[in-house]
Amino acid sequence: MNRLQTYYEQLQLPLKSLFFGSLLVAIGTIIPNPYVNSVLKLDSPILLTISRVLLMSGGIILAYFPLYVFIKLLSHEKNEPNIVVTGIISYLAFLVSMLLLSPTTSPTATYISALVIKLGDKQYMLYRTGIFGLIAIYLFVKNIYRKTSEKRHISNVSFADRETVKMVFAIVGSSVIGMLFAFGWPYFMEMMYSIMEFISQDVNNPMSLFAYGALERLMALANLDVILHQEFWLNTLGGTWMNLAGQSFVGDVNIWAGQLKETVNVFGAGRFTSAYYVMNIFAVPAYLIAISTTISNKRARNRNIGLLIAAILVSMVGGTLLPIEILMLLTSPTLYFFHLFATSFIYAILSGFSVALGFSFFGNLLSATPGNIIDLMGISYNTVLVSKVFILLLVGIIVFLVYFSFTRLYFNKLALDVLSITNKQQRIEDFTEGLGGVSNIETVSSTLTRIHVELREREDLNIAALHRQGVTRIVETRQGFVLSIGSPAYMIQKAINKNIKTYRAIHEVEEVEENEG
Repeated sequence: MNRLQTYYEQLQLPLKSLFFGSLLVAIGTIIPNPYVNSVLKLDSPILLTISRVLLMSGGIILAYFPLYVFIKLLSHEKNEPNIVVTGIISYLAFLVSMLLLSPTTSPTATYISALVIKLGDKQYMLYRTGIFGLIAIYLFVKNIYRKTSEKRHISNVSFADRETVKMVFAIVGSSVIGMLFAFGWPYFMEMMYSIMEFISQDVNNPMSLFAYGALERLMALANLDVILHQEFWLNTLGGTWMNLAGQSFVGDVNIWAGQLKETVNVFGAGRFTSAYYVMNIFAVPAYLIAISTTISNKRARNRNIGLLIAAILVSMVGGTLLPIEILMLLTSPTLYFFHLFATSFIYAILSGFSVALGFSFFGNLLSATPGNIIDLMGISYNTVLVSKVFILLLVGIIVFLVYFSFTRLYFNKLALDVLSITNKQQRIEDFTEGLGGVSNIETVSSTLTRIHVELREREDLNIAALHRQGVTRIVETRQGFVLSIGSPAYMIQKAINKNIKTYRAIHEVEEVEENEG
């Protein structure tokens, strides 16, 4: 948990950029939406150009978020001013090595379409490796710098100085890693495709959709969901359908659009995107509202009301789950795994009730917005689909209550020690002692991952003791100290406030008894 909290502190700016990218996509998707244009007529050339710019910009930010994280984590290595440059060059060496050695026999979706190079009669294609390639290079470069820094026999004066040796080792090693990926990645892709083909063989089975839901969210986290969406949304794994005119439609998204245009009853099309409506419109807002109730610091709560509303609107309109999932993973992994199971379960439940609803797709997978409230409102006017919309809303309301309740339960009861391995009361007492005892605490409050405390005597703060209790960073402000500790922040401050009230009540009784005596 401490390591995740450290990452959360380091990745504040990348997470904000991810939310900004989602905001751009949300705004960009409103203009060309057919349901919006049926009322407001926003399909002018200028507005459509603005929409394309917003969608493309937001899509690029979302797609290259892992690279930003890679650079940001490297920049936090202490006393290593050149590690970021070395890391970028090493990653390029990794990509070049993969590009030259990777076979071109895998499905097209597994390759980056923008990086297809032809030299003579030979064609070179680069695999999508998502976060795995970046993680491998990050760990390798980080290890090289730490190991090399420990060696004392390397000269700092000659041509082969310490920094040069680090860079050479990192580049050569990254090239070797690229070779290993070039030979091993096709087998990994083959395994992924076998899972996807297994799911596609029985798409009417709720358990197949359960597996699809889990696979999709894991691949989204790995930045490989484009492969899944390409095959299920746009290719044969998502099914085929032919209209009365003999025109064929391939892929779940294309079939949905075709059947909606033909004004025929939609039989199953949209099954791979319907769960997004529940997640974006009900689950994510419930989670965000629940965590906002755990912010006991009034100043922070008032300051973040606008952000809360914006995040809920982006979720409902933009339909992007990734920022919320990364927030869950870094601040409360238990909630992330609950969310992973819940998403799969929602896919299965909707499949069991034969609820399948697609979305307005504008041709770019990077900026696709499945499950947005605008599409749901437009679909609800279709008399053929109104019963499915009604069932989806009922499921959504139940999911809202479940997400809100479980999130509150987690931060109230489970965040300090999910498995109940340690004595929670003892941990809170030790934490209180680190602050100088109950008598030294003037006020204490919390935000999502931080405790805000005002002390009577700042000298009584025991930094070493607090670090042993899981505090990763301590910052002194005008209002006191801010302690970064992660998701237990709310539980700890709540328990300390309870102890403070008890202490002050006892102290008042003792004073009264002394005065009477």
